[in-house]
Amino acid sequence: MKINNDIEYIYEKLSKHYPHYANKKPKAKIYSKAYTSLIGVMLSAQSQDKRTAVACNQLFALADTPEEMIKLSREEVIEAIKPAGLYNAKSKNILATSKVLIEKFNSVVPRTQKELMTLPGVGRKSSDIVMRFVFGEPHIAVDTHVFRMLWRLGWADSLDEGKASIVVNNTTPSKYKYGAHMWLITHAKRVCKSRSPECEPCVISAACDKRDITIPKSKLRQNLNA
Repeated sequence: MKINNDIEYIYEKLSKHYPHYANKKPKAKIYSKAYTSLIGVMLSAQSQDKRTAVACNQLFALADTPEEMIKLSREEVIEAIKPAGLYNAKSKNILATSKVLIEKFNSVVPRTQKELMTLPGVGRKSSDIVMRFVFGEPHIAVDTHVFRMLWRLGWADSLDEGKASIVVNNTTPSKYKYGAHMWLITHAKRVCKSRSPECEPCVISAACDKRDITIPKSKLRQNLNA
């Protein structure tokens, strides 16, 4: 677990290294409307940004409100979102969530994390993304990229991304929390890569435990249990 001085150092370095990233938004899944942003976040699960964007564009050309969405057949939704993968589960959740929004929330995306997580297919990570990028709340979403960096830093002590999310949200100083997600995910993708992390030029190397940097996440649990 990182101590406060280490966390302060990490954010001080990242905020200076990516000075214009605090207000950036992930364009592939965040749109002008809360509903399409929510669906975009659902589609982005285990999908590359380019594929997510294609799926969103194809789906929203057919429907961009809950009422329009539930008029589509499951097959139509599947065909539109195929580029994003996992289309069987995602199509089912998109239609179910659209129905719940109409019936329980008057077609309005709820503004609390607790309510968001009652929607089919919306877990902690997705709700954190919606809270941060749709409603501007200081939430930090932990996806596979952010988790990878938290683990290597020694900030996360559990292989459960949900638990890692709780830790990083609870230990991030308030002054850094708004920009934290974009700083962390940008650095994870550009420097703390899954393969061949660039440790030498890394601006936060001094605060990193460099834990298991050569071991893929898929094998971490196996090694811990050995």
